[in-house]
Amino acid sequence: MKKLAKVAVAGVLLATSVCAFSGCDDDTIYIGVQSGTTGQYFVDGDADWGFEGLSGYESKRYNNGALAVTDLKNGNVDYVIIDKAPAAELAKSIKGIKVVDVDLTQEEYAFGVDKGNPQLLEDVNAILQSTAFEEKYASIVDAYANDEGIVPVTSAEIDLDNPDSQLVVATNAAFPPFEYKVGNKFAGIDMEIAAYLAEQLGMELVIKHMDFEAVVTSVGRNGIDIAMAGLTVDETRKESVNFTVSYYDAAQVLITLSGDTNFDDCETAEDVVAKLEELAK
Repeated sequence: MKKLAKVAVAGVLLATSVCAFSGCDDDTIYIGVQSGTTGQYFVDGDADWGFEGLSGYESKRYNNGALAVTDLKNGNVDYVIIDKAPAAELAKSIKGIKVVDVDLTQEEYAFGVDKGNPQLLEDVNAILQSTAFEEKYASIVDAYANDEGIVPVTSAEIDLDNPDSQLVVATNAAFPPFEYKVGNKFAGIDMEIAAYLAEQLGMELVIKHMDFEAVVTSVGRNGIDIAMAGLTVDETRKESVNFTVSYYDAAQVLITLSGDTNFDDCETAEDVVAKLEELAK
C-alpha cells in the first residue's frame, strides 16, 4: 500500500510523589504513559519490542494520554511519552505543555483481524490497497488536520445471531485524532475508516469501546471481528490477530512542561534518551 503523509493532527492513577520538577524524598522519576502502549514498553523496557528501557525512570500508567498530561501539570509525573499525533492534539487543547519534536521510535499502525476469518483479512487488505481508499483516506486526514468536515460515526447494536451482516470493531475511544467519542457517536480517523470499510463490505458497523489493553485480545471473542485503535504492529500482538497492511507511520514523542528547556537542543532519539538519563542521575 502506498503510504500517505503523516498526520500533523493528531480511573486516574494518583502519584505518591512529586519528583524532577518539584523535589521529593522518593528518588523515583515517573513518566506518564497510556497503559499497554508502545510508550509504556519504551519506558519500562521490553525484549519483544526491542526496547532497553529508560534508566532511572518508572512508567506511571493511565487509561488515556489526557489523564497523564493532567498529572504532568499537577506535578505527579515528570514527563509523558505518547504517540505523536495524539500528543499534538493534547498540546493544542491543554495549555502549559509542549511536545519535544523528536521521534523516539519508528512504528507502523495497522488493523488487527480475527485469525479465524482469513476472508475478512483478504477483503480489508484489498480495500486498503485500492486507489479509492487512498483518495478517501486523504480526505479523512485532511478533515482532522483542518478540524472541518469531520463525520461522527454511529454504531449499531451487536446482533450475535447475524454475525455475517455486521462488522464489529474493538477500539479505545480516548485517542484523538484516531478514535474518540462525540456524544453517543464515535469520531476519529480510524472510526471513519471503519465506516468506510463497513460500507464497502456491505455490512452494518458496530463499535465496541473498551480499555486499550483489551482491544487486541478481544478480537475473535464475543463477535468482535477487528481491532482499530491506533495499533502498532508487533510480534506479540501478532499472536492474537492477523494484521492488515499498514496505513500510517507513527512514533512516540516526549511531552514536558512548557517552561522546560532541557530538550531544546535535542535532534535525535539518542539525544533525548541521553538527556533523560542525565537528568535522572
